[in-house]
Amino acid sequence: MENKHVVKVANLDKVRSILFKYGSATKAKLASESDISTVTVNGLVKELVEAGEFIGGELIHPKIGRPSVHYHFNYNFEHYMLISIQETAGKLHIVARVVNMRGDVKLRKGYPMEEVEVGVVVDAVKEILAEKIAITSIAISIPGKTIGSKIAVSWRNALNGWDLETEIGSRFGIPVYVENDANLATIGYCKAVKIPETDYVVGIYYLPMSMPGASLFHNNRLFRGQDGLAGEARYLPQLIGRECASSFDESVQNLLEIIGIYNSLLAPHTFVIHMAGLSQAELAARISEDRILQEQPNKARFFCADSFDEDVMAGLQWLAMSDVAYLTLK
Repeated sequence: MENKHVVKVANLDKVRSILFKYGSATKAKLASESDISTVTVNGLVKELVEAGEFIGGELIHPKIGRPSVHYHFNYNFEHYMLISIQETAGKLHIVARVVNMRGDVKLRKGYPMEEVEVGVVVDAVKEILAEKIAITSIAISIPGKTIGSKIAVSWRNALNGWDLETEIGSRFGIPVYVENDANLATIGYCKAVKIPETDYVVGIYYLPMSMPGASLFHNNRLFRGQDGLAGEARYLPQLIGRECASSFDESVQNLLEIIGIYNSLLAPHTFVIHMAGLSQAELAARISEDRILQEQPNKARFFCADSFDEDVMAGLQWLAMSDVAYLTLK
């Protein structure tokens, strides 16, 4: 009996995964794509329609053969709250969205952070929940890193000691996920442009005239290292103890040196660069002129991303849906 239940759950997830991908399909299409018998698919689809996950659509009349119903994935079956704590002109503020499973934005809110206190974030969540949209999970990006559930390294150390998972999750009874914004930007870009999950990806976030950070992403997972310190590029030998770069050109030169180190040590398929003021064309030109990168045997692809904030939001969607099992099916 237990084995039958396990098989049924696996089959349900296969069918969910296929319809999530295509948006709409007939039972015959679902059976063909999943390698599940049509009889079994009939029962699975019936159950998913009754649960509200699938929506029965229009009747299709082919030129030859019997008519069939098109079923649609109900992307409004779940909604997620995405909260990005961002810095602009030396001040923090909150950008919040409520999205469905496809990423369609149902609600947008913005909140200043005149006082950098955890209560400001809690109040923002409370106000959004008052809109009466059922929220499955909450994903929060921070300009910092966590050790365990507490923020340990952050923007001007102002968020240090915050435990957003406990403060918000326990209070409202909703799962809360917290992640570094630069990590999420790398992931969001990968998802947006459909970089293969099998690629080894190095993401580099570098505000000119500041210190850089790096992200390591592969098979839909971040490599964090001990205490989440993997990718702390500011501690590379050539940067540790040094002042921030004093010009854009110096920052770009630092970036090329960082790329050379990761390209040699990790040999990634792909680099994703978030650096304000650096274009794809200029990045390509500088790489082609760099002697070390040209001599290294690993020839990676390089992408210069346009919007850090939008990529963070795309990464937050990934984070909020990280427990949706059927989205990880191959």
